[in-house]
Amino acid sequence: MSELLYGIHAIKARIKVYPQGIQSLYCIKDRANTPKVKPLIQDAQKKSVVVKLLSKVQFNELLQAHNIDVSVVHQGVLALCSSDVRLYETADLPELLHETKATPFILILDGVQDPHNFGACIRSADAAGVDFIVFPKDKNASVNATVQKVACGAAQSVKLVAATNLSRAIKTLQSEGVWIIGMAGEADSYLYSLDLKAPTAIIVGAEGSGMRHGTRSACDFLAKLPMYGEVSSLNVSVAAGIAMYELIRQRAFSSAI
Repeated sequence: MSELLYGIHAIKARIKVYPQGIQSLYCIKDRANTPKVKPLIQDAQKKSVVVKLLSKVQFNELLQAHNIDVSVVHQGVLALCSSDVRLYETADLPELLHETKATPFILILDGVQDPHNFGACIRSADAAGVDFIVFPKDKNASVNATVQKVACGAAQSVKLVAATNLSRAIKTLQSEGVWIIGMAGEADSYLYSLDLKAPTAIIVGAEGSGMRHGTRSACDFLAKLPMYGEVSSLNVSVAAGIAMYELIRQRAFSSAI
């Protein structure tokens, strides 16, 4: 199967990470020589990606043929890509843990519905060096074109585990020695007071509702971030980023401060 990827940054990242997965790069003729698009075309051609110039009408027809709204911010470029994002399953978790090069570092998403938030979490997880991300197969945004665009190539570089039963996946991680820390505003402890140097999985919940009851009860610890303003919560991707980088701080920088 194939899908359309749109946006300069997302396509540039795909060319860098996995150019052989791009079947064709499409560009609106009038934008081919613009300062942002021309280097992208040159990069694609260097990697032997076929480049095709289209009229705006043809470009919009291609979007519509793939059920993408013509109003999306495509920046005049599309890439027809193979659906090459591999999704692992709960049964793969022991092997994935065995493959980690250091102390396991995992992000668990408990039903992130917004594809922009999902993509942002994947991108931040890649930057933070997360070994893999676990999320529910049926109660989460799918790894679609929007997610991949926001992730800027990270959907191909970070291992993604789509769990049929998230609670069972959590129990599997716990049986392998991974501590589960759930981010919850009602927690008594701040994340900064916990020791994150052991094998750790950080859970962030869905937009608005947070973690489900079953997920919350499965956690070894609950932790919160300090909130000093009038707003009661952070965007899920922001909260995930802060939590992941606190783990990095503890593991790599605490002794240097």
